[in-house]
Amino acid sequence: MNVCASVETARGSGAIAIVRLAGPDLEQSLASLGLAEIGIGQVKLADFLGVDRGIAARWDQITLDLMIHGGHGVLKALLDRLHDHGITIASDLAPTIAWPEAADDIEARMLDMLSRARGTRTTDLLLAQPARWRAAPNATPNDAPALAHLLTPPLVAIWGPANIGKSTLVNRLARESVSVVADIAGTTRDAVSVHVQLDGLVVRLLDAPGVADDETDPLVLEATHIAHALASRASLILLCGDAESPAPPTFAPIRHDANATSPDSMLIALRADRGRPDWSRDLDVSALTGEGIEELAALVRERLVPDHVLADPRPWRFWAQSH
Repeated sequence: MNVCASVETARGSGAIAIVRLAGPDLEQSLASLGLAEIGIGQVKLADFLGVDRGIAARWDQITLDLMIHGGHGVLKALLDRLHDHGITIASDLAPTIAWPEAADDIEARMLDMLSRARGTRTTDLLLAQPARWRAAPNATPNDAPALAHLLTPPLVAIWGPANIGKSTLVNRLARESVSVVADIAGTTRDAVSVHVQLDGLVVRLLDAPGVADDETDPLVLEATHIAHALASRASLILLCGDAESPAPPTFAPIRHDANATSPDSMLIALRADRGRPDWSRDLDVSALTGEGIEELAALVRERLVPDHVLADPRPWRFWAQSH
């Protein structure tokens, strides 16, 4: 059947996902899916192959939208069932077929990646690629490994003792309350992860529970071990302390495999509004007053995707670095 299913909502989990069915054989597909009774201009509550119950909206002779719960599991299950019914999934199509408005293959690849891109640094560089490839089709491409961070948000772990303002920093960077904050040691017991944009780069920020050498609570110890394992996979560790704590020790990663390398790290002094520590660090930050927040965002972005990599005028083979 000549019908294609495409996900029209943004990449990632959400409350609602929209899957569009489009093609000249739509009537035949709807009969196979048990949705033949939905006429043009109609909106109905319907069962979608036993995967979910949602809204179906028929726009014209060849287009119908399925509006479902937006979790990854529901979306994947529905796409798998649609594929079983002979419907082509857009991600399986060649970019030039999925994006017929594109002038060439590079532009089609760019449009496909742009539909999933996050962060202004990513979108700006992607938009420049068609012109760069047309101007220098035989150039050696810019395949710097750091560019992969533009396509897959790198993990940045905030690590340090309890009650030094790590969760307050996360909330300030995220511009919303995502971590519980209180002036009590150990308020954050479980690791909290949130996507934030730092100087145009989207990262996955991990707020790890406070680390205490004398901790005996088994639940806290387990939560700390889980956070330690997660942080060991980070691209960057922010080793944090404040004026009342000693210099943060070097992070000792849990080795997931023999070839694993230690994450890069920076020393950050938090709660700068309460005083300055006597140990060497990369930056002083106060989440309360905002001191150093913009500088921290720029420093993290520069460490993960350096300026010289972004400024490289060569074309970028971005499709080879996406996963």
